[in-house]
Amino acid sequence: MIGSAFNPEGGCRYRCCMTLGHSSVRAGRRDHTHSLRALARLLAVGGLALSGGLILETISPAAARPAQRAAVPAATDCAGRGTEAAGSAARWSDAGALALADGRGLAPEGIALPTRLSPDPQLLAVAADAAASVLDGCAVAPVTTTLDRHGRLAGTARLVCPAAADARQEDLATALVRAGVGYATAEGDTVCATQRLSAEAEARIARRGIWSLASAVAPAGDEKAMAERRGLFSVTEGRVLAVGGRDRIFLNFGASWKQDFTVMLTREDFATILGDRLDPAILRGALIQVRGVVREEGGPAMAPRRRGEVLRIEGKVENLPDAQALPSRRRER
Repeated sequence: MIGSAFNPEGGCRYRCCMTLGHSSVRAGRRDHTHSLRALARLLAVGGLALSGGLILETISPAAARPAQRAAVPAATDCAGRGTEAAGSAARWSDAGALALADGRGLAPEGIALPTRLSPDPQLLAVAADAAASVLDGCAVAPVTTTLDRHGRLAGTARLVCPAAADARQEDLATALVRAGVGYATAEGDTVCATQRLSAEAEARIARRGIWSLASAVAPAGDEKAMAERRGLFSVTEGRVLAVGGRDRIFLNFGASWKQDFTVMLTREDFATILGDRLDPAILRGALIQVRGVVREEGGPAMAPRRRGEVLRIEGKVENLPDAQALPSRRRER
């Protein structure tokens, strides 16, 4: 479903080198912000360029004005249609779900909320403040939900703010993502995932909520940082140092093949996300972003499956070691 800035010849996976708004290189930070602005603008107007997979080609510094809290996002009603229960008050919790006034938990589709397991406690504090700015004075109405394995309501919900001048209602996940409460996921309808990713880009540019902290983005090349995020939904960025595999494709982000972070893709998923005509080798040297749950596969890894979970931020760089010198620990598993 999308990316920060994409090149049709190298659409890519996530990787952590950029620490949004806190890059050590001022010029790099400026270029990255420009890419995010271009993405936000493209997403906001539905201007995704699809070429086999999800690829954005523009990196120009288009101006994307952060949306105000009262602004209603574009037309699609991503809360969906279903049996809508009466709205109830909700508050932030550190368990990866909102706490409803009736005692139930709600895990909204389309957003991954930070939890108490986060390696950076500050992330929870800023997420809680951002959530309060959205939820105070409003009600949350579950729309299409089921019980997940933790006994929580999981699915779409609507944010209802009767005291607002326009008595607005909107998709809860989109409102939370726009405020910087958590990470947009690629779940659900393609248009809605695009809308939420656009809202995330706005929040990131404005450094709202979690995006005010460098730790919101995990550095893919930092083995320790990635290992600390096992079991957690994360957004990571970094440069691909090696590409390998046959039945599965492996993108490696470090030279320590027994410990580094790796992105694993089946051939089918690679084609779905990046296009069946893209040669995986072209991703070597590219700076990419990946989002998903970090898992253990002989080292920290992600296994993206949906469009929007892998984005290419920057094109290929030639001055890297020979890829053959950096083996993939999972190459022929």
